[in-house]
Amino acid sequence: MKSIIFGAGGQDGQILAKQLESRGGTVLRITPTHPANPISVDSVNHLIREELPDRIYYLAAHHRSSEQTPDSDGVEWMKSFQVHLGGWVNVLDAVKEYCPQTRLLFASSAHVFGLPKQIPQDESTLFQPTCAYGCSKLAGMQAGRFYREQHGMHVSHAILYPHESVFRGPVFLSKKLLLAAQQAAQNSSYRIEVGDPEATCDWGYAPEYTLAMQNILELEKPEDLVVATGFEAKVAHFAEAIFACFGLDWKKHVLSKPELLKKPTRRYIGNSSQLLQKTGSHPRLHLPQLAQRLVNDLQMLA
Repeated sequence: MKSIIFGAGGQDGQILAKQLESRGGTVLRITPTHPANPISVDSVNHLIREELPDRIYYLAAHHRSSEQTPDSDGVEWMKSFQVHLGGWVNVLDAVKEYCPQTRLLFASSAHVFGLPKQIPQDESTLFQPTCAYGCSKLAGMQAGRFYREQHGMHVSHAILYPHESVFRGPVFLSKKLLLAAQQAAQNSSYRIEVGDPEATCDWGYAPEYTLAMQNILELEKPEDLVVATGFEAKVAHFAEAIFACFGLDWKKHVLSKPELLKKPTRRYIGNSSQLLQKTGSHPRLHLPQLAQRLVNDLQMLA
């Protein structure tokens, strides 16, 4: 089985590639340094025509944490749609032309729900994105549905809720807390700031989410499915669980600084019962066990 992963340099791409290879698959990793650029029609056509993959995972993303300052509105929208729509459509069109039997999966996001009133969200929840990231992810889903319905292609979409691993960048909350607890264990005066300790979210363990992607892609019929744990926790709970793994009291090291938040707080809690029903499994690891797994993984990398 030959798979191409667009966005292979990110957290999910790194984990997914290793999982596929551990099962005996051949994986072609497309990263920013790879000659194949999804934004280039000619580049994508050449890649698909030469490789004729069995599976394609489109994980390429332009994304920031809630505490990062975004680019100007125009740049943010342009970059988001270039990656989540333009590059994806190039891949869809090349597959339609050269290997229409290939199965494709697009990594979507809970951000397609915007500021949801329905708690938890599922596949029937109204799409109302409120940011460039969410709008462009929804546009990518709509493009995938078009190719699925109009051309009979096997195109699925995984609506992914926040999922963490040691491969997260240092600006994301989970990695920020992990590194801070590690530092605080060595320096009792170490402090970090977070935007809102009372904000809640549905956090899972990234390797379970990449397994879910594979399970979705192996279904006989293509699907659009929510991938989440369904477990709601506060930022404070996350901090408490991680610092406790180091024998520390998080309140002595984590300070609240609301002005850090660059985006409105969204209550993303997912219902993945459809995923469980159709594939037989769904993400199960959540806090506080998630924190211990992340700490163990971090220590294994040291």
